[in-house]
Amino acid sequence: MALAEVKRVQIVAYSHLKTELLSSLQESGLVQLEEANFEEFDLASSSPEASEHEHLLHRLKQALDYFSGQEEKGFLKRLFTQKPSLHYQKRKEVLDFDFRSVLDELEKLEADKNELLGEIKFLERERDFLSPLKELSLPVSSVETTDSTEIVLGSMPLSQFEELQKLAEEEAIWFEIIHQDKRQIHLLVFYLKKEQTQLEQSLKELNFTRLYFTEPIMSLAQVKDRVGDVREKIRKEIEGKRKDVEALDGERRRLAVYREKLMQVHDVLLNERERILSARLLGETERVFYLEGWIRSFDVDRLKNKLKPYFDETQIYFRPPLPEESPPSILENPKPSQPFEVVTKLYGLPQRGSLDPTLPLAPFFFLFVGLCVSEAGYGLIVTLLSLLYIKFAKPKGGLLLFLKLLTLLGISTVILGTLVGGWFGFPIRQLMILDPLQDPLSFLILALALGFIQVWFGTLLKLIDGIKNKNILQSIFVQGGWLLLLPSLVVYLLTKQFLWGILSLVGAAGIVFFASPSRNPLARFFGGLYSLYDISRYLADVLSYSRLLALGLATSVIAMVVNTLCQTALGIPWVGWLLAALIFLGGHLFNLAISYLGGFVHSMRLQFVEFFSKFFRSGGKPFQPFEMESRFIEFI
Repeated sequence: MALAEVKRVQIVAYSHLKTELLSSLQESGLVQLEEANFEEFDLASSSPEASEHEHLLHRLKQALDYFSGQEEKGFLKRLFTQKPSLHYQKRKEVLDFDFRSVLDELEKLEADKNELLGEIKFLERERDFLSPLKELSLPVSSVETTDSTEIVLGSMPLSQFEELQKLAEEEAIWFEIIHQDKRQIHLLVFYLKKEQTQLEQSLKELNFTRLYFTEPIMSLAQVKDRVGDVREKIRKEIEGKRKDVEALDGERRRLAVYREKLMQVHDVLLNERERILSARLLGETERVFYLEGWIRSFDVDRLKNKLKPYFDETQIYFRPPLPEESPPSILENPKPSQPFEVVTKLYGLPQRGSLDPTLPLAPFFFLFVGLCVSEAGYGLIVTLLSLLYIKFAKPKGGLLLFLKLLTLLGISTVILGTLVGGWFGFPIRQLMILDPLQDPLSFLILALALGFIQVWFGTLLKLIDGIKNKNILQSIFVQGGWLLLLPSLVVYLLTKQFLWGILSLVGAAGIVFFASPSRNPLARFFGGLYSLYDISRYLADVLSYSRLLALGLATSVIAMVVNTLCQTALGIPWVGWLLAALIFLGGHLFNLAISYLGGFVHSMRLQFVEFFSKFFRSGGKPFQPFEMESRFIEFI
């Protein structure tokens, strides 16, 4: 239940070893670097420059994003795809590859493609502009002003057309309708040039908007070409440019053979950048540099072996943390309970000196999720899927830990589902020890009993934590008082035996006389008496465990409802079997998902609110070692 021991590591070495030594520390992944105390040791800080690496990483990321977008993979293939591997000692050889020329070619192809796409968009806008004018009877080149006549293309709201007709009856203006839709009307308008000013003002009042053929359109139009001919030329030009875009895409896809190389280069440069930036934490003089950080105590010998080649020019010191220091919190648990660290980390890491709650919560969380889901078939599916993914996808880190947790929770559901639930809604009566549907009261008593045990155990852990932190008197009499009072009171209420009543009073007396820190006897007594009111909080905490009954019943009932619907669907002629299969598969998958989600969340809540509140002090800092980062490849 204790956190892993850590030590402060301090290294002094000659400046010419800085790059090599930082690389060795990065490869080992054992030390969390901390900023050196510049003032205390009169050291200078360095400001390393990594802008070139940043620029290259940005270019590489864009190239790899493109290749990922072009890669055609099914969901399952993507799910089980593993990262390419690279031995960390060969990472310098990766940079011998001429990746810059590949990036240059990719970026040129991208620029050419973007230019073509811009031209295509422009042509599409021109084509759309000409669409309502395609019924124009005159050649495009004929729509231009003469010495005596204005020939104008334009559009206006359909609601103003009658006013235009009236204007044509009164003035020397002629028009031809080219296109009409529900709101707009497109026109070819003729009027005498000498009346241009007056008629243009009249047309403006009718919301007439003049349209012009653009220079690209005029350049495409030959003498006798009409709008339809120009649109056809635009269409062919668009097709040609789209073929050019496809050719460029083909060229870029050809470069996909370099994808894995670029992935290697990206991650090597990423770690080079991190190594360069880590130098900001170091303190330096003219000849030596100084670094410090945190290391797990059991990794000290591994670090010494890793840095053995530099011993002649390096001094390494190790010491325990000082009282004023805040070392990182590193969870250290037996292998079977390590997956449950996922739950602890979701709440927060323990403070220095606090207990690690992972091992104490593990058996309770294991039981609670199983009771909440209580469907053995669902547990079998979750266990098998988790194990298959672990075997074939070979995940690492936090994902692997979470899948192991799912495997354990699936096993829990298989066991408890068989004993108090069923298999896909069909209970096996011979193996059941309790049927929540027929005897919910017994299930409720079981849930409350488990809750009482966990709450009582949390109080015991608080007593242990208090003694560990030298708060001996209050821990023994106050927390010990609750440990004595709670079970004694329950047994007394059930049996009415005098002995248990006496033990309850003894426990209560310890709380009354030692709970308050006041030195005034009267204030101390009444303060302790008020502390007895916490018994209502204990009662509320225990009652919270009734959610185990609610969730367990819900899963079983929904599973039975799905089976009933399947039986009903079987009565439908011809397609009944198909509908029943779909209902069975979809219904149980839905029930599995919501049951595990609810079981996980509510069991987690019981740990965070009812259990952790008794003894756990969070707020610890995570251990973040200086190590190799892997975005696209796996360093081995």
